[in-house]
Amino acid sequence: MTKSATKLSLLMLSLFVMSGCAYSSDALFPSLFGSDEQENLASASLDSSEDAIPGLGSTNFEPVEVSEGSNTGTFVGQKVVMFRTELTQLQAAIRNNNAQLQQIRTSVVNNALQYHKVIGMIEAKLQVGTTPGNPNMFGMLEGAQNNIQVMNANTNALSQLAARVSADTANTDYLVDAIRASYSISGAVDEDHRQLRILENEANQTSILMNSLLNEINNDIIRQKQYIATASDNISSLSAAIKVGSYGVNNVPMDSLNVSAPRFGTGSAIGSGSPLFVANINKAGTKYKDGLKQAVKSALAKKPSVVFDVVAVSPANGNTAGAKSNATQVFQDLIDMGVSADRINLSAKTGSSATSEVQIFVR
Repeated sequence: MTKSATKLSLLMLSLFVMSGCAYSSDALFPSLFGSDEQENLASASLDSSEDAIPGLGSTNFEPVEVSEGSNTGTFVGQKVVMFRTELTQLQAAIRNNNAQLQQIRTSVVNNALQYHKVIGMIEAKLQVGTTPGNPNMFGMLEGAQNNIQVMNANTNALSQLAARVSADTANTDYLVDAIRASYSISGAVDEDHRQLRILENEANQTSILMNSLLNEINNDIIRQKQYIATASDNISSLSAAIKVGSYGVNNVPMDSLNVSAPRFGTGSAIGSGSPLFVANINKAGTKYKDGLKQAVKSALAKKPSVVFDVVAVSPANGNTAGAKSNATQVFQDLIDMGVSADRINLSAKTGSSATSEVQIFVR
């Protein structure tokens, strides 16, 4: 996405405000953030890892239809007609808000996949090494930074949507109370109370759906913010790597570091105290690299000269092969994160658990 396209998206977002109508069904909503080219590129990458996109909700919110009824001509009957109209408007607001939510989610997924694709190309190039400060690499990184700006715009759109849904939820609760209060009004006929009971049930269902919609939007906001924080940290790390031209040490390509078969030490190399991080790689579905990256970043910030002790902890049955293989993987992960090989010690020991794990200590 070009800078001008990004500015246009942000300008459209600034126009995205609440309307003066009673309900949000008339609120304006901008087109999807991001260019058509981005969305087409992202759609072609839908088979990418699930890690490439935020874990957004997937519910499609559809309210029940409001039942029909006739005006009995009584005062309560007239209020029933008014309640039915208000409930219809609130349900229209749900449909409108749901449509906007699905639209934002589509934009979030498309933009995240495009970001992931650009980052993947940058990382692939850095793995084999490139010239320090390569302007083409920085140009690609700028594209990823533009994706983060769109991520922020989508998050702002979700926040504004949450505000409107919150107002609609309050109006729905007020309507439920008004319907219940109408039972005590004198001069009603049996048909008035029958219709009131139906409307009360439908208003209650609408209120539940409104609250579910609001909760899911708020959860999407939290997940999107977490994703943005991780993406921003990744941009910083990649910028530093591009300056030296590689993930390796002193701009030496990864394949020349000769770290494919690191040796396991004993004795002083075994970490002590509480581990900085524990990677349970063998557990199905375990995703440890993001956590490891954050732990390493924090350790380096506190002590730039920190030394990492990577300990392969074997299960009680003595099967050390799996634990050492996992520790070797973590060793390579640390190298990929820019840690010098001479500041990583590998060791192995037997633990008391039934499964293997990798413990990372610092000193």
